[in-house]
Amino acid sequence: MSGRTLVIGLDGMPKSLLEELAAGGVVPRLAEVLAGSGRAELLAPVPEISSTSWATFLTGVNPARHGIFGFVDLVPGEYRTYFPNAGHLRAPALWEHAADDGLTTVCLNVPGTYPAPDIRGTVVSGFVAPRLDRAVRPQRLVAPLRRAGYELDVEVGDVAADPAGFLGRVHRSLRARTRAFRFLLAERPWDLAVAVFTETDRFQHFLWNRVQGGPAPEALDFYRSVDAAVGQLLDSVPDVTPFLVSDHGFGPAHCQFHVNAWLREQGLLAGLDTCPELSAVDSASRVFALDPARFYVHREDRFPRGAVGDAEADELVELLAARLRALRWSGSEVGPHVDGPPLLDGVHLREEVYAGPHLDEAPDLVAVPARGVQLRGSFTSRSVTAPDVLTGTHTRDDAVFTVPGAVRVPRVGMADAAATVLAAAGVRVAGLDGADVARGRSQPTEWGG
Repeated sequence: MSGRTLVIGLDGMPKSLLEELAAGGVVPRLAEVLAGSGRAELLAPVPEISSTSWATFLTGVNPARHGIFGFVDLVPGEYRTYFPNAGHLRAPALWEHAADDGLTTVCLNVPGTYPAPDIRGTVVSGFVAPRLDRAVRPQRLVAPLRRAGYELDVEVGDVAADPAGFLGRVHRSLRARTRAFRFLLAERPWDLAVAVFTETDRFQHFLWNRVQGGPAPEALDFYRSVDAAVGQLLDSVPDVTPFLVSDHGFGPAHCQFHVNAWLREQGLLAGLDTCPELSAVDSASRVFALDPARFYVHREDRFPRGAVGDAEADELVELLAARLRALRWSGSEVGPHVDGPPLLDGVHLREEVYAGPHLDEAPDLVAVPARGVQLRGSFTSRSVTAPDVLTGTHTRDDAVFTVPGAVRVPRVGMADAAATVLAAAGVRVAGLDGADVARGRSQPTEWGG
């Protein structure tokens, strides 16, 4: 590979859907990239959410090494949570590795990069980024982005009442992001660039019912717009080695399962009258969960009001895992004796999916939903299942990663994607959890996902 390296992120884009759209002539520019690349199914880290997955891409290591386990994480030894951001990464990010080799990086709209760090290059932070002035480095770029109408994220609004208005806002955000990406990629010389379109994730969360079973006309129009945006980027920087990557797959959300409400049913978490929020968890509570389905045993050596000793904790983890694995759902009911498919695709001990110096900060168990299920960590839900405006949800499987050239690529993890992109840019980093798949490799380890 030669020239500059460009990674185009399509947040939440399923490999199967992308290939279907390409075969149907809906996304001709993306089809060109697929045709000129080896393509692989990417298996996202657990949990299958953007913050954890993109942190793994940025660092090439798993959450027990980079320190980000979810959309929100626990302050160690407390019941408070915080939104992880770039400052919480405890492993070097790709722009640091590139800078060590004298290379310049442009990092655009990658979730979890707020506030924008000062790097050798350019950063425009992605979700969650509340203020543009703190989301952009160097600062001189804030004014032109404001003038161009750049939007840090899609304004969702009331999708159920006004889906057409939401669609209009998605297209507006996509157009503004594309203009900004083209400007920023031309604004200064660079060697490695990552540009993520998050509009795909937003559209699919709320309008997956317009995609499944064959995309509706408005869905086809949206994906054509995404394809045109990708084409504009490729045309503006023709001397690049292009990669495509998505941070997770996508599927329907027929069943919304609220894990803390279920824990209350099981007698493992105090009721809403005494435990309406995480800060109120008391010694009577033996387990609680954070979104989407990260289960924490209320250990006495980990939490101020914890009352579960080590021996009991081991037994409780086994009991909890067995109960979760036994759950079935019928479309209207969830339980161990319900006539239906499994609710969960996997229930993982932390040692099975994580490895590193921050393992003690990980949840004890992480559940991965079966297709059609969305797991929710709300503390306030009174019902184990409840309807929601979201019609689509993340899947751990069916994400996509492409490698330029006629290379046969096996199933990969996000850490492999990081190692492969860095190698394509000429940056070799020892000690990553992933490997350069362009040079051939075996299936990823679980915690390498």
